[in-house]
Amino acid sequence: MPKTLIAAALLTVFGLAHADQPATAVAPDKIARGLLLQHEERLIFSPCRDRSYTNVDDASAGGEVSAALRQFGLGNGKPLYIEVFGAAESGMLRINDLNMARRDARCYAPRRSTGEWRAGAGAAWSLTLFEGMATLQRNGQPDLTGSYEETLSTPKQSEIRIAGASPVAVRITRQRCRDTAGDDERLFAWQAEITTATGKLEGCAWRQ
Repeated sequence: MPKTLIAAALLTVFGLAHADQPATAVAPDKIARGLLLQHEERLIFSPCRDRSYTNVDDASAGGEVSAALRQFGLGNGKPLYIEVFGAAESGMLRINDLNMARRDARCYAPRRSTGEWRAGAGAAWSLTLFEGMATLQRNGQPDLTGSYEETLSTPKQSEIRIAGASPVAVRITRQRCRDTAGDDERLFAWQAEITTATGKLEGCAWRQ
């Protein structure tokens, strides 16, 4: 099937057949979660749990977000699930930064967004920060839990200390990170390094 017909079929499947339908507004500095489709040179975003859509303007430095997404696999007939920081402006979604992307083009948007960190490396380990409490789960080891404090927060780096019988140090650095475990490859904007009493863990991080 020609690419133009594939793209037209995807537009219909995503509920994007009516080009003048506006998308749900996205507040500044919030995470927009949904499906991203490239149709020729045009980027189209459809938010999760909503059949609306909008054109996308990549306002990141040098268009780095859309470039990274194309390198990751976005193309005509190849949509992605994405989470991006942006705002609805002048009838389009203006994106500023990437949170994460998945090749599996299905919506995974949480029902509640807290802005707190999550991190992990496939099934090996995962870290969840939620409402002031942290939980570190590791394959084959007991969970570590405790309250946490963000001791450093800049656009490029975050440092977090998790209290408990065995304190845990978390460093999150602004650098592209891929998780290739399993069939669903994911792309993140952040790398995570966790130091525990038994050693270091490395993986990717994102905002939830």
